[in-house]
Amino acid sequence: MRIGLFGYGTIGKGVYTLVDGLKKSYDVEVVKVFDLPIKREMLGDKLVCDIEDIVNDKNIDLVVEVLGGHDLPYEVITKSLRSGKSVITANKEVVSNHLEEFINLAHENNVSFCFEASAGGGIPLIRPLIDNVKVNDVNNIFGILNGTTNYILTKMDEDDLSFDEALGLAKINGFAEANPTADLEGLDIVRKINILSSIAFKGNISNDAIYHYPISGVNKDILNNIKELGYALKYVASSKRDGDDVIIRVEPTMVKFNHPFASIKNEFNAVLYTGSTNGDLMFYGKGAGSIPTATAIVSDIVSVIEGRAYIGYSNLRKLNVNNGIKNDYKYYIVNDKLEGEFKENVSDKELLSAKFYARVL
Repeated sequence: MRIGLFGYGTIGKGVYTLVDGLKKSYDVEVVKVFDLPIKREMLGDKLVCDIEDIVNDKNIDLVVEVLGGHDLPYEVITKSLRSGKSVITANKEVVSNHLEEFINLAHENNVSFCFEASAGGGIPLIRPLIDNVKVNDVNNIFGILNGTTNYILTKMDEDDLSFDEALGLAKINGFAEANPTADLEGLDIVRKINILSSIAFKGNISNDAIYHYPISGVNKDILNNIKELGYALKYVASSKRDGDDVIIRVEPTMVKFNHPFASIKNEFNAVLYTGSTNGDLMFYGKGAGSIPTATAIVSDIVSVIEGRAYIGYSNLRKLNVNNGIKNDYKYYIVNDKLEGEFKENVSDKELLSAKFYARVL
């Protein structure tokens, strides 16, 4: 199998390395890489700087897209699928906005579209969820879905660092981007919980409809107060369905020390969902880093090679997001004096006016 790789950054390099290691078991090779001209020294003749050099190459069977962003990846994915190439992506932004479109294009052109690495990093999560909802109704999802923010909270707690110090360390260790806004504001998690919820609840969801509150307002005093109350602070996405109504929220969240999420530390992620027939299932693993994410991408490549990559997607309902189910969580609200109190039946308006707040699980 001949592969065209779009993007030779942190994840792209990981994919290139792991694919090279597959040669002993599979006849597979990355034959062209799209990136900027400055990568010529590293890639030599494999470098191309025009997407059409890969999209229109009839000898390329499969495309891996790890560019980041939206517009160019969208063009790459749609053109590649229409040209009869299978596509694998880790791009949560473009997948969360166009999941049904991509899968339909793949079906129309008798190719595969796979996106295991778009939610949960290196955790094998998407495929088990897709298989599970065929026989099981999933009504609740909870997830720690961002390795950057989980790493920051861990370092603040265990090493007594300030938020800015922990963020700096995350950048040094490759867990945070130079501009970490999408992580700290919750936008990265919004896209991931959208993908999981769309699959689980079998309907399309707009990212704009998902409520999210930033983690950046926390400091050591707030974190210590929460700890003294017997809780660990995590950045958690939740999704709950009742018929055609769905409530999806991304919020700082307090969990008791005996809750499974309390032990999820550093760049690790975890997802817990509840099914109608098999109860609670939990998935755990590294949610950030080059090799974990690349591993999920390469597992999708192997699925395509072995003919296991078909994904069905049924948009069975129009989902009413965050306007049909009452938000019945309890909250810990912190005022300007950093004094906190527990409250129930709190409106979003009151939450947004607080110095900081955390949901209580």
